[in-house]
Amino acid sequence: MVSRLTSILCISTLMLSGCQTTAEQPTEVAQPQWLTNTPSSDYLIYGVGIADSVGDKQNAKLAAQESARLALAKQLNVTIAAHTTVAQSATEKSMQYHVDELISSKVPNILLQGVKIEDEFWQNNTAFALASFNRTEAVMQTELSIHALDEEIMQISLSKQSKSQRLKQAISLRTLAVKRQKLNDYLQMLQSPKLPLSNDVLSQLSLSEHVLNTLSFSIVADSSEHNNIRDIMASSLSSNGIQISKNNADFELAFRVNWQEVFKSGTHYSIAESFMVVKEQGMEKAHFNDKVKAASSYAQTAKHNAMQKLADKLSQQLALFIVDGGV
Repeated sequence: MVSRLTSILCISTLMLSGCQTTAEQPTEVAQPQWLTNTPSSDYLIYGVGIADSVGDKQNAKLAAQESARLALAKQLNVTIAAHTTVAQSATEKSMQYHVDELISSKVPNILLQGVKIEDEFWQNNTAFALASFNRTEAVMQTELSIHALDEEIMQISLSKQSKSQRLKQAISLRTLAVKRQKLNDYLQMLQSPKLPLSNDVLSQLSLSEHVLNTLSFSIVADSSEHNNIRDIMASSLSSNGIQISKNNADFELAFRVNWQEVFKSGTHYSIAESFMVVKEQGMEKAHFNDKVKAASSYAQTAKHNAMQKLADKLSQQLALFIVDGGV
């Protein structure tokens, strides 16, 4: 009886010991195929990302996801925060040039959107991620957005309105044009041909350019003693593409400039502080003030260079005044 009981206890002990050994064995997880063979598709682009853990598994997983997005974007020859340069249609500096540059700086660039994390894997303190991007869908959506902008452009009228109203409409058109151009650049990033402008849309944009480039300003000095400075200012603004007119100008620029001349160690320094008021039909619409410094071996050259710097800044300020609805 004792022998039989002993045998049962031994068998039970062996069974328990066997079960415990089986439970402690680690489970082997098979590596996904995409780790060694990146998937391919006619319409999907894939990217694989890797990140080592330095103590935080969650951060490693996020880093692997970002790495996968970047690997995917590299195949499109773009970056996640893509910087797009908007080509100017103006062949030389003009009011349109300044306005388009300013609008371009305000309109955000198109980023790579719609990237999905398809799968993730963790092994030996290393995170892996598989990202996918539907290029075909992105191209279709971008083209639809461009067509919608073209419709908006055609709905804007630049006729039978006052100069001030036409100017506001022209700014709206230029803003749509910049948005369209950035979407077209995004199409090119997606390795798809850009959508050309139709003749009707080209005509609309040409009208908006005409409104901006025929915008005229007259310059009025605070005293006759500053007439020579007025002439330098007019010349500098004209070289920046700003139209200066003595009669029937759309806006009047009333200015005052305080000069400080310094000669030190054989160099002439010209420091100019300007105060400018923009008026329309006698009413103040905006005012600017700025300070610049220029140097040269010759006093007159230093003064001329300082005035050129003032003109450059004023050109940008006038564009900002127009774009922000100062008219």
